[in-house]
Amino acid sequence: MMRQTGFALVSALLLTALGCASHPQPDIIQAQLAAPPDQVKQAVTQVLTNSGYENIVWKDATTLTTGYREENGGLESLYRCCWGVVKSRVEATVTPGTDQTTQLSLHVMTEGKRTLFDGYAPIKTQYPESPENQLRLIKNKLKIVSHPYTTQSFFKLQ
Repeated sequence: MMRQTGFALVSALLLTALGCASHPQPDIIQAQLAAPPDQVKQAVTQVLTNSGYENIVWKDATTLTTGYREENGGLESLYRCCWGVVKSRVEATVTPGTDQTTQLSLHVMTEGKRTLFDGYAPIKTQYPESPENQLRLIKNKLKIVSHPYTTQSFFKLQ
Protein backbone atom coordinates (compact mmCIF):
# COMPACT_ATOMS: atom_id res chain seq x y z
CA MET A 1 0.00 0.00 0.00
CA MET A 2 2.82 2.42 0.90
CA ARG A 3 4.58 1.63 -2.35
CA GLN A 4 1.46 2.46 -4.39
CA THR A 5 0.91 5.71 -2.49
CA GLY A 6 4.55 6.73 -3.01
CA PHE A 7 4.32 5.95 -6.72
CA ALA A 8 1.11 7.97 -7.01
CA LEU A 9 2.68 10.97 -5.24
CA VAL A 10 5.81 10.88 -7.40
CA SER A 11 3.69 10.57 -10.55
CA ALA A 12 1.50 13.51 -9.51
CA LEU A 13 4.52 15.69 -8.76
CA LEU A 14 6.13 14.79 -12.07
CA LEU A 15 2.99 15.57 -14.06
CA THR A 16 2.56 18.87 -12.21
CA ALA A 17 6.15 19.87 -12.93
CA LEU A 18 5.80 19.00 -16.61
CA GLY A 19 2.51 20.84 -16.90
CA CYS A 20 3.87 24.01 -15.31
CA ALA A 21 6.97 24.21 -17.50
CA SER A 22 6.92 27.47 -19.41
CA HIS A 23 8.07 27.85 -22.98
CA PRO A 24 10.20 30.86 -23.92
CA GLN A 25 8.64 33.60 -25.98
CA PRO A 26 9.40 33.47 -29.73
CA ASP A 27 12.42 35.47 -30.85
CA ILE A 28 11.09 38.08 -33.26
CA ILE A 29 12.65 41.36 -34.34
CA GLN A 30 11.27 43.96 -36.72
CA ALA A 31 13.21 46.77 -38.36
CA GLN A 32 12.83 49.35 -41.06
CA LEU A 33 15.87 49.41 -43.32
CA ALA A 34 16.94 52.20 -45.66
CA ALA A 35 17.42 49.95 -48.68
CA PRO A 36 15.27 48.67 -51.55
CA PRO A 37 13.47 45.33 -51.02
CA ASP A 38 15.55 43.46 -53.63
CA GLN A 39 18.81 44.36 -51.86
CA VAL A 40 17.35 43.38 -48.48
CA LYS A 41 16.19 40.00 -49.85
CA GLN A 42 19.63 39.36 -51.30
CA ALA A 43 21.35 40.34 -48.02
CA VAL A 44 18.99 38.16 -45.93
CA THR A 45 19.58 35.16 -48.19
CA GLN A 46 23.35 35.62 -48.13
CA VAL A 47 23.60 36.13 -44.35
CA LEU A 48 21.46 33.07 -43.59
CA THR A 49 23.45 30.96 -46.06
CA ASN A 50 26.72 32.09 -44.45
CA SER A 51 25.26 31.29 -41.01
CA GLY A 52 24.79 27.65 -42.02
CA TYR A 53 21.04 27.51 -42.65
CA GLU A 54 19.91 25.01 -45.28
CA ASN A 55 16.94 24.89 -47.66
CA ILE A 56 16.48 28.66 -47.88
CA VAL A 57 13.29 29.15 -49.87
CA TRP A 58 11.33 32.27 -50.77
CA LYS A 59 7.71 31.05 -50.54
CA ASP A 60 6.48 34.14 -52.34
CA ALA A 61 7.73 37.67 -53.01
CA THR A 62 7.82 38.55 -49.30
CA THR A 63 8.26 35.39 -47.16
CA LEU A 64 11.40 33.32 -46.61
CA THR A 65 11.75 30.07 -44.68
CA THR A 66 14.82 27.99 -43.88
CA GLY A 67 15.54 24.47 -42.82
CA TYR A 68 17.57 23.79 -39.71
CA ARG A 69 21.15 25.01 -39.44
CA GLU A 70 23.73 22.73 -40.97
CA GLU A 71 25.16 20.05 -38.69
CA ASN A 72 28.48 18.35 -39.39
CA GLY A 73 28.64 14.64 -40.21
CA GLY A 74 30.76 11.88 -38.72
CA LEU A 75 31.18 11.28 -35.01
CA GLU A 76 30.09 14.82 -34.20
CA SER A 77 26.66 14.20 -35.73
CA LEU A 78 26.32 11.04 -33.59
CA TYR A 79 27.09 13.15 -30.52
CA ARG A 80 24.63 15.86 -31.62
CA CYS A 81 21.75 13.44 -32.22
CA CYS A 82 22.17 11.68 -28.88
CA TRP A 83 23.21 14.33 -26.38
CA GLY A 84 22.93 18.07 -25.86
CA VAL A 85 22.17 19.84 -29.10
CA VAL A 86 20.48 23.06 -30.17
CA LYS A 87 18.96 23.59 -33.60
CA SER A 88 17.27 26.63 -35.08
CA ARG A 89 15.44 27.78 -38.18
CA VAL A 90 14.31 31.18 -39.46
CA GLU A 91 11.25 32.75 -41.04
CA ALA A 92 11.67 36.23 -42.53
CA THR A 93 9.22 38.68 -44.05
CA VAL A 94 10.38 41.49 -46.33
CA THR A 95 7.77 44.09 -47.27
CA PRO A 96 8.35 47.29 -49.25
CA GLY A 97 8.00 50.51 -47.30
CA THR A 98 7.85 54.02 -48.60
CA ASP A 99 10.57 55.88 -50.49
CA GLN A 100 13.32 53.22 -50.74
CA THR A 101 12.73 51.67 -47.31
CA THR A 102 11.95 48.08 -46.47
CA GLN A 103 10.26 46.52 -43.44
CA LEU A 104 12.06 43.37 -42.25
CA SER A 105 10.72 40.88 -39.71
CA LEU A 106 12.90 37.98 -38.51
CA HIS A 107 11.51 35.10 -36.45
CA VAL A 108 14.06 32.60 -35.10
CA MET A 109 12.71 29.32 -33.71
CA THR A 110 15.17 27.40 -31.53
CA GLU A 111 14.78 23.90 -30.11
CA GLY A 112 17.10 21.94 -27.88
CA LYS A 113 17.54 18.74 -25.92
CA ARG A 114 19.96 17.64 -23.23
CA THR A 115 20.14 13.85 -23.40
CA LEU A 116 19.45 10.91 -25.66
CA PHE A 117 16.09 10.33 -24.01
CA ASP A 118 14.87 13.93 -24.15
CA GLY A 119 12.81 15.21 -27.04
CA TYR A 120 13.38 18.59 -28.69
CA ALA A 121 11.60 21.48 -26.97
CA PRO A 122 11.60 25.27 -27.54
CA ILE A 123 14.44 27.07 -25.74
CA LYS A 124 15.86 30.59 -25.56
CA THR A 125 17.85 31.43 -28.69
CA GLN A 126 21.62 31.66 -28.27
CA TYR A 127 23.29 34.91 -29.40
CA PRO A 128 24.91 33.72 -32.67
CA GLU A 129 21.50 32.62 -34.00
CA SER A 130 19.51 35.42 -32.36
CA PRO A 131 17.44 37.77 -34.53
CA GLU A 132 19.40 40.73 -33.14
CA ASN A 133 22.68 39.26 -34.41
CA GLN A 134 21.14 38.27 -37.75
CA LEU A 135 19.81 41.83 -38.17
CA ARG A 136 23.26 43.23 -37.33
CA LEU A 137 24.83 40.99 -40.01
CA ILE A 138 22.19 42.04 -42.56
CA LYS A 139 22.82 45.73 -41.83
CA ASN A 140 26.56 45.14 -42.20
CA LYS A 141 25.95 43.45 -45.56
CA LEU A 142 23.79 46.38 -46.71
CA LYS A 143 26.34 48.87 -45.32
CA ILE A 144 23.69 50.76 -43.35
CA VAL A 145 25.24 50.37 -39.90
CA SER A 146 24.38 53.28 -37.61
CA HIS A 147 27.73 53.24 -35.77
CA PRO A 148 30.46 51.72 -37.95
CA TYR A 149 33.47 50.50 -36.03
CA THR A 150 36.95 51.05 -37.31
CA THR A 151 40.25 50.31 -35.62
CA GLN A 152 40.61 53.97 -34.65
CA SER A 153 37.12 54.30 -33.17
CA PHE A 154 37.29 50.94 -31.37
CA PHE A 155 40.58 51.77 -29.62
CA LYS A 156 39.71 55.50 -29.36
CA LEU A 157 42.79 56.47 -31.35
CA GLN A 158 43.14 59.94 -32.84
